[in-house]
Amino acid sequence: MRLAVSNLALRASIGLFTTGVLAAGVSPDPSGRWEVTTTVASGSYVAGLNLTRNDSGYEGEGGYLVPSGDFPFRYTGSERSDGLHLQILGPTGNTPIGELLLTEKPDGLKGAGHLYGLPIAVSARRPLLRPASAPRLHVFEPQQFYGNFSGAIPPALHIFPGDTVQTKTVDCNGDDEHGVHRTLASNNPQTGPFYIEGAMVGDTIAVHFTKIRPNRDTAVQWRGSINAHAMPSDYRQHATEDWSMIWDLDREHGTARPERPSEKLKGLVIKLSPMLGTVAVAPDHFESYESGHSGRYGGNMDYHQIREGVTLYLPVLQAGALLTFGDGHAVQGDGEITGQGLETSMDVEFSVELLKDKLFVQPWAEDDEYVMVSGISQSLQEALQFATGGLANWLKTTYQLDSSEAATVLANSIHYDIAEVVDWDLHVVAKIPKAQLAQLQKPESPATLVCFATINCTGN
Repeated sequence: MRLAVSNLALRASIGLFTTGVLAAGVSPDPSGRWEVTTTVASGSYVAGLNLTRNDSGYEGEGGYLVPSGDFPFRYTGSERSDGLHLQILGPTGNTPIGELLLTEKPDGLKGAGHLYGLPIAVSARRPLLRPASAPRLHVFEPQQFYGNFSGAIPPALHIFPGDTVQTKTVDCNGDDEHGVHRTLASNNPQTGPFYIEGAMVGDTIAVHFTKIRPNRDTAVQWRGSINAHAMPSDYRQHATEDWSMIWDLDREHGTARPERPSEKLKGLVIKLSPMLGTVAVAPDHFESYESGHSGRYGGNMDYHQIREGVTLYLPVLQAGALLTFGDGHAVQGDGEITGQGLETSMDVEFSVELLKDKLFVQPWAEDDEYVMVSGISQSLQEALQFATGGLANWLKTTYQLDSSEAATVLANSIHYDIAEVVDWDLHVVAKIPKAQLAQLQKPESPATLVCFATINCTGN
């Protein structure tokens, strides 16, 4: 419990610091976005704050997550002879939970104070602006791969929103396009992390995948059995040992067949549909997960629609988002029921769009045909509930529907995909056709998405 309070204090203090910097005269117009670093005894944290000036002084709002829910802290204060004095207000907006004194320094703003009785120090700067000479295209050759999702991993490349990156992945075993083993990470090695300049906690990144394609002519799929999560307990299975686990990929014609199949599978040919099994941002501060896990940060979602042409939306949970991906499959069926797709390495091209101050705290995606919302849990029932609730909240927020209107739309148009059933975290996707959405009237100014699948976005 103490840890949660400390983490909460850390994030709230970040917002305060930003406000103080502006009031101290760092800028003639202190309004706008700031990157704020808050330091406590256990470490430091970077988040964002939007600041505005009013008739009585300053007010600010930090759009970042806290352990007890998804809501912004609010700040209010005024200038005095010794600097900017700020009060930190709790989630209700009227309960003081801390205070800060901030002054201007040559490198930005600095200050100190207390939050929930804990001493804090803060500093702030404006987000970096794209240099006029900044390249729009990055050709990135990964040299190191990681087997976990964590904000402690140093960025491999800094990019600005709108930049395009061409790169590649190794397969789930760490083998590259030449069949060379490249990493000590033994499970879904990740390419990245990619630091998105200006991405702050409370934002969302939209990852546009313009290329996901195998870059070699072989894939691996172990001869195994169907996972117990997908089968009745009395189903009898045994593995076949006399045929190859290697598959030949015909990239020109988009097909795959076993290299040395069993007698009864000699005619088996599979149509390719390349995808990425893992795409993630760094999880919440101080958290780290092996790359076989998934959650609201994305991760090992194993959803076969994360493919070329899709846009995947992920919440920013740490500064810069720290985007990673890997675990390429030349093709995979629903559920990844044997624990593998056709595992291979990939060429990947992507760009990132930054949605400032818009937060939907679970992954969702769209392509030309569907909007798709992910529900992830260790229970298949809960995963389905999170997916359904998330799609309902997406409808309510995007189209400003009430609960009854959202239910009416979904009752006649919702579809489900069972994306992952064999790992620690199970994944169900609820989706709706865009043809159905085209019949709804979209408001000119949709509400900001700030919600879990388990709470209302709009209160209706």
